[in-house]
Amino acid sequence: MKKILKFFILIVVFGLPVSWYLFLQAFGQNQFQLSPVGNINETCNLESASLYILDTGVVDNEKLQLQRLMTQLKDNNWSYDFYTSKEDCFGEFNTYPLILVGVNREIIGYYELSIEEVDRVLVEFDLLNHLREIL
Repeated sequence: MKKILKFFILIVVFGLPVSWYLFLQAFGQNQFQLSPVGNINETCNLESASLYILDTGVVDNEKLQLQRLMTQLKDNNWSYDFYTSKEDCFGEFNTYPLILVGVNREIIGYYELSIEEVDRVLVEFDLLNHLREIL
């Protein structure tokens, strides 16, 4: 009786995760999508698929996050640019220090310089670059 119980527990412990993995491999699809939240002004000559760092005045506690972001961008060789123009290229998002622009010159995201937001922009920028390579 104990051998049957041990066998059943062994099947459940190892069989269930393996069957779940095989099911997901057969029928699962990863469809990542970054939805645009706005568009760049048509008169602006800005590069697509890039992160723009706006001159909004960085305070002391945000300097570390900006430094961390710059290190990650340089290490991964990702496209970024400092935006200091007085032209209103990003519309209502001009007050945010970080703007992620997609392939078709649409605004993918806007971010503050906090720990959570810098983590989020790094993940979304990585995903944008990955999707750009696939397409």
